[in-house]
Amino acid sequence: MHAAKTTGRPKHFRGVHYVMFAMVLLLSFFTTYLLLASNRVITPPQQPVTPTNVVADQVPTLSSSVVIGGLSHPWDVAFLPNKTMLITERGGAVSSIRDGRKSALFTPDDVVVRGEGGMLGLTIDPDFAQNHYVYTCFNSDKSGAVDVRVVRWELNDDGTNLVKRSADIVTGIPASTSGRHSGCRIGFGPDRNLWIGTGDAANENNSQNLQSLGGKILRVARDGKGVVGNLGGTADTRIYSYGHRNTQGLAFYDSARNGSYGVNAEHGSDRDDEINPLTKGNFGWAPGSGYDESVPMTDSSRFPDAVKSMWNSGNPTIAISGSAFLKGSQWGNWEGRLAVGVLKDKHLMLLEIKPDGSLGEQEKLLDGEFGRIRAVTLGPDGALYISTDNGADDKIVKLVASIQ
Repeated sequence: MHAAKTTGRPKHFRGVHYVMFAMVLLLSFFTTYLLLASNRVITPPQQPVTPTNVVADQVPTLSSSVVIGGLSHPWDVAFLPNKTMLITERGGAVSSIRDGRKSALFTPDDVVVRGEGGMLGLTIDPDFAQNHYVYTCFNSDKSGAVDVRVVRWELNDDGTNLVKRSADIVTGIPASTSGRHSGCRIGFGPDRNLWIGTGDAANENNSQNLQSLGGKILRVARDGKGVVGNLGGTADTRIYSYGHRNTQGLAFYDSARNGSYGVNAEHGSDRDDEINPLTKGNFGWAPGSGYDESVPMTDSSRFPDAVKSMWNSGNPTIAISGSAFLKGSQWGNWEGRLAVGVLKDKHLMLLEIKPDGSLGEQEKLLDGEFGRIRAVTLGPDGALYISTDNGADDKIVKLVASIQ
């Protein structure tokens, strides 16, 4: 009797086959999972890389060139919408600069040039394309007694000629007979109002007097009238803040930050030049009888609520002046920093002001290279323009930043 034949593979062989098949399936599943997980990890974030991201941790290289020389105490620099440069010189002239050549636009016959006084601040109306207005601030004897005043001028379409003296919009800012502490830096802020930084005329009665325009930050409309949101109370309607000594620079944020529209640069006495926030309040300057300057710049003992400075020079002063915020990716990690001209210490100061108003890094540029630096203006081309104030062969210098 024959044993029955078996068909197919032995049972033990089929078991091994099933185990191997299961392992292959498991391995395939595990490999697929790893690939999917890996894809999730390496997928880049959906955020475009901008030039600012690329250069944010880089320090730019600066190159300088002289736009024009042979000037006398150029005090301010501004640009028309067509990119024509305008300048003031303390001796009285307001001029345009084209292709390295100066053309006088006007020289008011009432400018009084004494000491620190003369033709000073300059700014362009943000609506110049429609109204053709520019504004200057200067010592004047138009009313008989000398004062400091802001005048609105009308130019022709391309800014090549003066049409008329449109209006003297703010008059009666105190002036000293010597011209000392005349101020007078002006500029339009992000609120589209005109801001005016005035000096105290070296008179102890002005800074704390809420009816005097001396030693103040004023904020007015283009007709010179005070605007809503100024100091209020018993103060002149044009006063925004008081207790200032001698404002020399104004620089504005693109929009208000924590109640501040920007900063002002102010000369101290023998100590404590200050960078102050453009906020309402008393900044604490109150010299004693006979203009005794031995008191602190911000006298917190006398005025406990005085607004504290964001930065001060300590002792001695360095004589800070014109100011502007750097804008554009070409400035690398300097973008957003405050550039401040320094007269006595002869350099350009860069100051990092953080969003909360606290300070970061401080740097010194152009140390002694151009002497005293007065005006600091960011041009429409993203370059920084500075003026020297050495009293002989003064210059407008263009500073171009680039990332290597």
